[in-house]
Amino acid sequence: MDRRWNPEKIEEQSSLLAAEYSSSSGAAASGSEDETVTTSGALRSKAKLRKRQLRNRMPLPRMLRRLGCYTLSAFLICGLLLVYLPLVYLDVHKRSAGLPDWTSETSRSIADYLDIGLSSGVIVPKDFCRNKTFLVIAVCTGVDNFIQRHTIRETWGNTTEFNYPAFGKLHGHLKGHYLPPLPDRLKMYGDYLSGEGQSLTASVRIVFIVGRQKDEAMLGNETLNRIHIESEKYNDIIQENFVDSYNNLTLKSVMALKHISRSCFNTAVYFLKCDDDTFVNIPNLLNFLLGGTIPLYNDTLDYHDRSTYLVTAPQTRLKASSDVLYGHQFCNVVPVSEVSSKWYMPSYMYKPESYPKYLSGAGYLMSIDVVQRLFEASLNTTLVYLEDVYITGLCAQKAKINRHHHPLFSFAHSKQMCAFKGTITQHQLKDDSMVSAWNYVSNYSIKCPPPGRYFSQVRLRKRPIC
Repeated sequence: MDRRWNPEKIEEQSSLLAAEYSSSSGAAASGSEDETVTTSGALRSKAKLRKRQLRNRMPLPRMLRRLGCYTLSAFLICGLLLVYLPLVYLDVHKRSAGLPDWTSETSRSIADYLDIGLSSGVIVPKDFCRNKTFLVIAVCTGVDNFIQRHTIRETWGNTTEFNYPAFGKLHGHLKGHYLPPLPDRLKMYGDYLSGEGQSLTASVRIVFIVGRQKDEAMLGNETLNRIHIESEKYNDIIQENFVDSYNNLTLKSVMALKHISRSCFNTAVYFLKCDDDTFVNIPNLLNFLLGGTIPLYNDTLDYHDRSTYLVTAPQTRLKASSDVLYGHQFCNVVPVSEVSSKWYMPSYMYKPESYPKYLSGAGYLMSIDVVQRLFEASLNTTLVYLEDVYITGLCAQKAKINRHHHPLFSFAHSKQMCAFKGTITQHQLKDDSMVSAWNYVSNYSIKCPPPGRYFSQVRLRKRPIC
């Protein structure tokens, strides 16, 4: 090959290159856009391939890669902890706000507020529980609630008229669909009963439990005078010297236990505590206490579960005469942490994360021996201002008394009026509602229907596992 430099050949090659460039440029100018895109994509593919080759040539050491993963994981965990731990801390301390009436420094020993002697009562009914009484009902009421007390006296509290004979008038059309009283219980409680059959009457006594006004000295003696006049007229007021407020309901209930245990232990058999906005169907309650059952109505079916709706089954009868504590039972209830709630519970008053099982304060029933045991337990149990949690939860737990759920003790009230005929208690009734319920229940011409023959068991309530 001749490699010597030849100027003529150089010029010839240059002209050929120029011609080729000119022809390729013309072809590109006249070509389609697709070819341009294809060329661009090919260039990008080559660039990616080049990067991969560089990575393959220079791989990171395995230990260095692991260290990077561990470092990233550690940062993620620290970040989660920084977010989660404050939430846990707030959850533990979210009940740190105090109560106006019960600060962390306030004594919560019952002995500091109630004298265990009977002489401490400002007002006590004359000859209270001197005679044998089958059932004593204590209604916790505000000192100013004159209308509520009068309404109860005129409605379900008229135990002369609204007694056991009314049971047949209420449910006679369903005879055979409920259990009558047990003969042995009628015999056992014969000293507390009078009459037989449809004329059977039980001795029932109702008293109202009140405290005193907060600023009694400043407000004058008008309310005090009215209370004394009311007491003289009806002889059914028990008053003691503590401020009457919602946060003092525990003191009021313990005071009721004190008077019942001290005055009625040897003369009474059963005790019912309720509020002044509770409607009590006394004939139904008496039939239950005497070992009978209450018939099932279409409007009361929703209160029952699969073990309680069989009202003609023998196991639904009350057979015990002691250790009796019945009501609407709650379990696994978590203390309220919302400060604005009327049920807010500060952690310094009650620290655990859930309450013991307890019965609704709307109305709970006990035998007279349980009254005594609960009162004695309260003297050694630190006070909690929610009275049902305290009395039927903490005190009952300390006294080792079993709480029993009964479906017909309702902590609310039904919109169906037949439910008032077929339950034991209905709660949260104001004055007009109380009168309306009474007018319906006492109209014995109204016959409430039972559930259909093939009713759906889906309606039966599922009781929580306590």
